[in-house]
Order: sequence, then C-alpha cells, then structure tokens
Amino acid sequence: MSKSLTSTLVGAAMKDGKIRSLDDDVTLYIKNLRGSAYEGVTVRQLLTMTSGVKWNEDYTDMNSDVARMYALPADPGFDMTTSYVRKLPRESPPGSTWVYKTAETNLVGVLVAEATGKHLADYLSEKIWRPYGMERDAEWMIDDVGHEQGGCCLAMTLRDSGRFGQFILDGARVKINGPSIVADNWLADATRTQVS
Repeated sequence: MSKSLTSTLVGAAMKDGKIRSLDDDVTLYIKNLRGSAYEGVTVRQLLTMTSGVKWNEDYTDMNSDVARMYALPADPGFDMTTSYVRKLPRESPPGSTWVYKTAETNLVGVLVAEATGKHLADYLSEKIWRPYGMERDAEWMIDDVGHEQGGCCLAMTLRDSGRFGQFILDGARVKINGPSIVADNWLADATRTQVS
C-alpha cells in the first residue's frame, strides 16, 4: 500500500510540474546518485523496479541488501537508502529485468521529496490526506536520519486505507467532479502491466 501511495505522489508531482517526464534520468532529481549504477536509469525504470542495479531482498538472509541497508549507518548528508544503493553494482541493462526492490520505491520517495522540496509525508498530506478527508493521521516509518521510507511502513487506519482505494477509483480526484491530482493518463499507465 505504501508503494502505491508513493507512486501516486509521482503522478501528483508531474501534474504540479515538479517532475517533467518519466523518461528523465533519476539523477536529475536525486543528485546524490550521480556517478552510481543509477546513472542512466529513468524515473519509469525506478517505478517499475527495472533499474538493472543488483539487489537481494531475501528477508531471511541477514547479509541481504534489504537487511544491510538499515544496518549500516548512512554516510553524512545522505538518507539511509541513497547512502546504501549508490554503492551497488549494475547487473543488467536498465529496463531489461524486473527485480523486487523496496529500496527503489524508497528512492521514488526521495525523488518526490527532492522534486517538490517537501517531506514526503507533507506532500501526501497536502495532495491527498487532508483534501480527501482521511479520518486519522498516518505515520510513516523514518530511517535513522529522519527520512520517510516510501517503499514500506506507512501506518494508517483500515478505513483510511479503503478511502485511498476509493480515491483511486474516483480517478485520483479530491472532489467527484473535480480535477484529478495526477497527470493525465497516470492511472491508466500505473495500473497496466509494465514488465513480465
């Protein structure tokens, strides 16, 4: 559910003119990834987890990337995800292979925050949570240096989870006949098969 909310905020940032294109290089927005295996990866490839960057998300393996990402301290000036993934190698060309990577949706959250100049939680509150009338505050897990983890760990009530589903069914509109908060064709693109 967190991943769906985070990716919806990309659609909102596009509508707001903060993200120009899904075909932009992610390093245009996340400058701390310049010179890493993420150089040459598009926003679309990040969203679809097809970056080609090597990753192991085995939760039973204490040496997996997902375990080590949170176990190692962040380099000064970096969030924990960016600090960790910028040191990973590429294993396949961007766009060629799908590998499930929570870290990549974390990076999508970093991208939204960098593009909008707002904390991810603040942008969520501004674009969806308050305008749509969610019942309670949601709480996002933050890393050791205070950054939201866009790929996981958003605590919300069951009713607000249902409200988000209805918001999407309503065309990402705060008001039934109002404008969508996401870019044109965002929902159609976000809900179609991207990779096998």
